[in-house]
Amino acid sequence: MRIFFPFKYLFIILLLSLSVAEVTAQSENPAIATLLDVDGTVKVFNEKSPKGRHGSHGMLLFAGNKILTSAKSKTTVEYRDGSRVRLFQNSTLVLNLSLEQSTIKRTFKFQLTLKSGSLRGRFVKGLQRTKIRTPTAIIGIKGTSVRISENNNKATVSLTEGQVEVSNLSSKAILNPGQWLTDFDRNTDLTQNVVQTPNLLSLKSAEYELDFRNGKSKQLDFSVQLQNSISRKSVKRSGKVIFESDYKYIRLPKRFLLNEQGFARVVIGLDPPSLTDPEFMGLITIRAFMDGEGFDDVNEGHLVLKILNLGQNRTLLIDPDKGVSKK
Repeated sequence: MRIFFPFKYLFIILLLSLSVAEVTAQSENPAIATLLDVDGTVKVFNEKSPKGRHGSHGMLLFAGNKILTSAKSKTTVEYRDGSRVRLFQNSTLVLNLSLEQSTIKRTFKFQLTLKSGSLRGRFVKGLQRTKIRTPTAIIGIKGTSVRISENNNKATVSLTEGQVEVSNLSSKAILNPGQWLTDFDRNTDLTQNVVQTPNLLSLKSAEYELDFRNGKSKQLDFSVQLQNSISRKSVKRSGKVIFESDYKYIRLPKRFLLNEQGFARVVIGLDPPSLTDPEFMGLITIRAFMDGEGFDDVNEGHLVLKILNLGQNRTLLIDPDKGVSKK
C-alpha cells in the first residue's frame, strides 16, 4: 500500500530540516561579532552566500565573513568583548579569526583583513590581541584607538590611544599616541616616516565635576573644535562626529556635524550612577571621533568628568596608557 503526502507537507519538512541544519552549524561555529548601525548599502558575504546578503542592524557575524560597504555607506562591527570597528564607505573587511583565550581573565585574539577602504577601531585594553592586515602592511594592536586606510597599495595608520606596531616588507615602526604614518607602500622605510598627527578634536564642557546627591539627572553643554595639534588654532573643516562613552547612564547624540569653521555645540544627558556598581570609580570618559574616511589626520578628542560624593573611599590611579585603577 502506497502513502502519498501532500506537497505542502513535504515543503514544511524541508524547511524544518534546513532550520535544524542552520542551528547546528551556528552552534558548531558560534558568532564572533554583531553588525550594528548600518547606514546605506552594506553586504555580508560567506561561503554559503557568495552573492552576499544585505547587512542589517543586529545581524550575527561569523569567522570568514566579508563585509563590503558601498558609496555613502557605513557600519559598525562589535565583538563580544566590546571592541568596535567602524567601517567607512567603499571598504572591504574580512573577519578572519576570533578566539577566546584560556586565561584567568576572559581575553580574545582577533585577526582582520582590510582589503581596501578605511576604518576606525577601538579595541578594549588588556582583553585582546589584534592583528589587522592590509595589502601594504600588518598592524599589531595593543588595546587602542586607531584609524587605518588602504587604497591603491598605499596605507595610512594614525593612533590616538595605546600602541601599534606597523610592519611592511622592509621595516617596522612603533606608533605612540598622537603619531601617524601616512601614504606609505610595501617598501617604505617606516622608521623614517613616523610624525605627529596634524590635527585633533578638542572637547570642552561647561562642568567637569558633577554632584548627584539630589538624585536628579543633568544636562551638560559641550563644545567640539577641530584644531591644529601643535598651534591649537582652529581648522576650518566640516565633518560628522560621533561621541562614545563607557558610562552606562549617559545620553549622547547619535551623530552631529561640525560646521564649516570646524565647530559644534552639543548637549548630553547624564543620569545618577548606581552606587552598587563595584566597577564604577567615579570617572566618566567621553570620546569623540570623525565619522568618515579622509580624517586619518585627526586624532580623537576625549575628556574626563568626575562625580563627587560617591560615598566610597577610593584612591584612583590614572595612567594615560593603562586607564584607571583603584587602590
